[in-house]
Parts: sequence; C-alpha cells; structure tokens
Amino acid sequence: MLERAFTLVELLAAIAIVLVLSMVATGAGWKVHESASLAVSANNIRQLSIGGMSYLAEHNSTYWPYRSTDSVTRNVTWWFGMETRQSQVSAGEGKRNFDAAMGPLGGYIPKGFRPDPSFSLGGGAFKPKYQAGYIGIGYNTEIGGGMTEGYASKDPTTADKFKLANHWQLSDPSKVVVFCTSAQVNTFQKPASPNNPMLEEYYGVDGAEVTVHFRHNGRAMVSFASGNAGFLDMDESTRDSRMPKADVGRFAPVGDTTYLK
Repeated sequence: MLERAFTLVELLAAIAIVLVLSMVATGAGWKVHESASLAVSANNIRQLSIGGMSYLAEHNSTYWPYRSTDSVTRNVTWWFGMETRQSQVSAGEGKRNFDAAMGPLGGYIPKGFRPDPSFSLGGGAFKPKYQAGYIGIGYNTEIGGGMTEGYASKDPTTADKFKLANHWQLSDPSKVVVFCTSAQVNTFQKPASPNNPMLEEYYGVDGAEVTVHFRHNGRAMVSFASGNAGFLDMDESTRDSRMPKADVGRFAPVGDTTYLK
C-alpha cells in the first residue's frame, strides 16, 4: 500500500509551523542570553566594587593605578593583573596571559569572574585579547592616574607620582563611576581591520576614549564611588559608527568627564 504524500498546502503549512517555532525558540534563547549577560556583569562589578572598597580602607582612601611598568623587567601591571613582557611580545592577540593575583586588587577580589556572553554573541565579530578569558569591565582612569603612567616605575602605589584620586576629595562620590561595562571597536590589530571592525574588551574609560559598553538593552552597568550600582545611558552622539550595533560609546561627548570626576 502506497503512503500518501504531502500535498503542497500541507507542506507549506508544515514549513510555516517550523518557522514560527524557530522564531519563538530564537526569541526565548535571546532572552536567556540577555539575562545571563546581566547576571555576569552584575557579579563581576559587585566583586570589583567590594574589593575596591576594601583596598581603599587599607590604602588611605587612595585609588589604585590603572597601570604601571616595571623599569627592569618591563612587565606591565594593569589594575586587573600583571602581564609579563614576554606575553605581550610573543603570545599574540587572543593568547596573552595575566596573573590576576599580581594586580593591585589581587588580594581583595575572590576568584569567580566569568566571561560575559555579550562579547561573543552580540554586536558583531568578537576579538579576544587574553587566553584566560575576559570580564568586560573598565576602570575609571580619571581617578586611577590616566590610561598610561607616562614613565617606568617599580612602585605602582605611589599616589603623588600617579596623581591618584582620594575618595574623600571627590566632589560627589555618588556620581563618580569607578567600574563600568567596557569595550572598544578594534580596526588596527589582526584579524581586525578597517574593513573588518571587531569588538574586544577594554580596561578603562576616560575623558577621550570611546570605550563604554552599553550592552544591557542600550545601557551601561556601573558602580559608583559611593558603593551604589546602577545603569547609565549613552550620549547617542558618541556611538561608535564602525560597529553601531555593538553599543560602544560614552556617557558624554569627548572631553566631557561627566560621571568620571
């Protein structure tokens, strides 16, 4: 006995059902992704905020430097960990390593950071920097001595050299961001190029760089010097047009340090 074949109408109906189910599943999957990203950012920022407060309590309320360079070994100590000169030169992008325990906050933050899925799933092509993963959080360099220290030093805790901010000298700690979701659009390091812009994590925000990542429904998650946390909107005029869907921008126009000082 021959089995009855699908009619054209039945086939079209089946395809329509599959498409509807696919759309529902995709929507649900994206909601899960958004929730996961929000939870990861919140956990990372919470741990950094608590660790930062502990650091201030033991360092005369003075903030830690964004980065410093050992004058002998040329190892770079970022706020989040120490990167050897060898790793910088030979490992290559995506394979570099850092030791989180050797950073200024190393003894104040428990291990438990998780990579934020927003980097690899949203906004376009993702370009990793470190083999050990990423946290996607930037530190306010306006209170941390600037993006670069400007000289070689073996003493990364010297406040007068780094022009580090003191917590009690901030005009309004409730409006000064310490940490925030951060990223940059890279067009200058392979495999990225001007014709192939890629999203990568970034470590800091200042008055000039376009490095705030508004990845949570168009808003950036932040922690303030007061210890509170929340969300801030992008100044739309600062959106990085090279990857507009990546939601990289600033809190205020270039040169404006609103929320940073």
